[in-house]
Amino acid sequence: MNIPDLPNISSLLKQKIAEIQSRLPVKMNVPSGITSDFDQELSKASATYESAAALAESAAPVIDIEPSTVGSTKTRFPLVSGSYESVYPRLSQTQINELMPRIDAAINTYAKQFGLDPKLIRAVIKEESGFQPFALSTSGAMGLMQLMPETAKGLGVTDAYNIEQNILGGTQYLYYQLKSLDNDLELALAAYNAGPNAVRKYGGIPPYTQTQNYVKKVLNTYEMYKSIGDI
Repeated sequence: MNIPDLPNISSLLKQKIAEIQSRLPVKMNVPSGITSDFDQELSKASATYESAAALAESAAPVIDIEPSTVGSTKTRFPLVSGSYESVYPRLSQTQINELMPRIDAAINTYAKQFGLDPKLIRAVIKEESGFQPFALSTSGAMGLMQLMPETAKGLGVTDAYNIEQNILGGTQYLYYQLKSLDNDLELALAAYNAGPNAVRKYGGIPPYTQTQNYVKKVLNTYEMYKSIGDI
């Protein structure tokens, strides 16, 4: 029976250690001699890696997505333009209910300012965003009344996610559409959704399924709000 000499065993062990070492994210401190306690060093290396991973996880930044004082102007949501839904979830119905006094106050103020029915503004908001202040569409429309960036800029809205600014801008924009279209509500809503150029191009509600459905939904919601009296 041939027994490998000591140098060959040592060489084999070094090779195996090198293979294992290449798979570990930390360096093992294994002396060159074969008398090293290999299991002990492997356990130490694994423990070091696990400790480092745990430390890195505990040090990772935590994004606080819960509003601090919902209903006031101070929340943990930064009131600046941006892709909010990539960071923040939709507000719960409870959170929306807590914000409704502020939303209603803005609706009543700006509807009166532009001579529009507050229930109409509520119907537009309901269909545009479902009363989600941080809604962001795939096309880039922002906030409660889904203002496009260029539209918001043209209306003087500097923060489309601010409740008051958004409702002021959206109400003003709807007023402009009504004024330019002889107070034809259907055409004004179509212009709000698809843009006034599309309405002018087709001489009426554009043949876009989305826009046609939008006009019907807003009008139905508006009629529902009017039927239930003060809200």
